[in-house]
Amino acid sequence: MDGVNALTMADLPNPAPTMTDLLNPEPSSVEPEVPSSVGERDRAARDGEDNEYKESEPPEHSGDFDFNDDEELELELENGPSDVEVVDASPQPTPPSLVDLFGLDSEQFMEEQQKVSWIKVLLALLEDGALPLDPFLKGRIVGLAPKHLVVNGLLMRYVHVPANVGPARTVTVPVVPVPYVETVLHFCHRDLLSSHLGLTKTIEKVRRHAYWPGWRKDVAEFVRECAKCGGGKGPRPWTSGRMQRMPVADLTGPFSLLAVDAVGPLPETERGNKYILVFVDYFTRWAEAFAVAALDSITFVDAMVNGVVARHGVPSRLLSDNGRNFTSEVAKAFYQTLGIRKLFGAAYHPQTQGLVERFNGSLIGMQRMHVDEAQTDWDVYLPRVLFAYRSAFHEALDDSPFFSLYGRDPVLPLDVAFLKLGKKWKSNEVAQCRRELYEGL
Repeated sequence: MDGVNALTMADLPNPAPTMTDLLNPEPSSVEPEVPSSVGERDRAARDGEDNEYKESEPPEHSGDFDFNDDEELELELENGPSDVEVVDASPQPTPPSLVDLFGLDSEQFMEEQQKVSWIKVLLALLEDGALPLDPFLKGRIVGLAPKHLVVNGLLMRYVHVPANVGPARTVTVPVVPVPYVETVLHFCHRDLLSSHLGLTKTIEKVRRHAYWPGWRKDVAEFVRECAKCGGGKGPRPWTSGRMQRMPVADLTGPFSLLAVDAVGPLPETERGNKYILVFVDYFTRWAEAFAVAALDSITFVDAMVNGVVARHGVPSRLLSDNGRNFTSEVAKAFYQTLGIRKLFGAAYHPQTQGLVERFNGSLIGMQRMHVDEAQTDWDVYLPRVLFAYRSAFHEALDDSPFFSLYGRDPVLPLDVAFLKLGKKWKSNEVAQCRRELYEGL
């Protein structure tokens, strides 16, 4: 990442910082949460969504393995009769920081799973075919078994992911014990690679990376009480209902229609940047954004060539307003050379470019969660905030822009912590690996 790669050996503290420090320029310690007075504020003021998340799944999710009655069932099992000794499931000593997931090894996580009675019984059934003697517990566990599997000793749960752009798929997520719930919530909402996503996006991110009984209610409460979301995200600058849909029936694939716009002027950064040049693909909703010092035609063409064409190829069509940087002779020569068909939105009517205007609002709202009081470091956070947007659920796709473009989900720090550490990995070995990674930068 750009912020990480900018480090030099002289910048590295001793002892080596944690991976959380690597991924987040801000301190890794969790601030105490203060309940927000916003309450049930419409999440359109949070991230531009239209409606708050409903507890029931939408119709297209009807094939999901993730049902509320299963959550109630598992909660019953924790308090119901059992022929297995129930170990005290109260929080045990955890790593020094709940959000330093790279201090976690797989054996430690498996030990925490074994402390939950229903998980222990279900693991015994899936691994050894052992059934509990108690009829109540037996019936419940047998009902849960088809929705779970064991991977390297960890209990996992099937989650069905529908999609409009790509194929639907089934993923597996770890069943998370209570001591690590706060960790999951942090990395799916407050972490820089999530950038305080709104309620629906946070719910979908948790849904695709972890599971525990009652997780939806926990996520909703966590987002609702987030102090930064309550105080940092303002209302949209436009009136609801003015945005218009661009006809997309003739889209042939990714980057067949690309929209470009500019945000700014913003507070000038230490690197001299005052604007953000934004490109959004209509097919996949993939966004590129570049911090620039000026909005002249040369800057636009340079960003287009190096940031878009060199990464994704030449777009078929490009939609913009009538700004001089998009209509100059330099820009026209660029379009003609690459065979790009140029489209223009109506002057002084940003609703004709609703997709990119909507993204601009989301981008500024996410940036606001991390910048300093002087707002002169926003360009440092831009690449990671972009990743948060690209890897987040998008309602128009029923998936993320990342999956829609690449056909796979990104591997997140959360995935690495829960799934990629074999039994041979211990916390001290991971710490040594962190130091070696730093020294190799």
